[in-house]
Amino acid sequence: MKRQYKLSPSIFAANIANLKEQIEILESNNIELLHVDVMDGHFVDRMAFGADHIKMIKEMTSIPLDVHLMIEEPEKHLDSIIKAGADIITIHQESTTRLYSCLQKINKANIKSGVVLSPGTSAQTIENVIDLVDMVLIMTVNPGEGGQSFLPDMLAKIEKVKKMVGDKNIDIEVDGGIDNKNIDLCSKAGANVFVSGGYLFNGDMGEKIKALREKLL
Repeated sequence: MKRQYKLSPSIFAANIANLKEQIEILESNNIELLHVDVMDGHFVDRMAFGADHIKMIKEMTSIPLDVHLMIEEPEKHLDSIIKAGADIITIHQESTTRLYSCLQKINKANIKSGVVLSPGTSAQTIENVIDLVDMVLIMTVNPGEGGQSFLPDMLAKIEKVKKMVGDKNIDIEVDGGIDNKNIDLCSKAGANVFVSGGYLFNGDMGEKIKALREKLL
């Protein structure tokens, strides 16, 4: 089954001082998702956003919030993230020994769930949860580290996940260094949801969105 292409701009790259205005530009360009990174300074070095920020962003826009948890022991924070208004919650396979129960909890709350794979994590590690998720997020850079470039070796992982997913109703998302030079490579490998941060928010956002979409035609 061919899945709908979706852009998910990463709010972490936005200008917080002009966040409302930038979200309005995304809305006017019919953006499908808004990617919100939650970082705890432990699972990754950086810290960013939390339940209060998700609630604030939810009140600003009707764009569904694609919340990516880069935190240790996400099971301790799921209740607050769910209550804040996340529409999709993705959890790193490497972040918890309770992945299965975390995904069950998200699904029980009638929120879409997803599992995330860091570059060094094999696709085979998620075989036992694939039937629980609505999305698999493949990191195309190391999570939480700045100044990185897209890792082309991840194209093979996208292909492996695509084979694993088969005809299931599961999105395949990519996150890290996505721009107009590699988005088509990711789509050909099997991805259909694309997180873009620095590329999209640096310059004319409308033109950047157009450039990304043209590569997906």
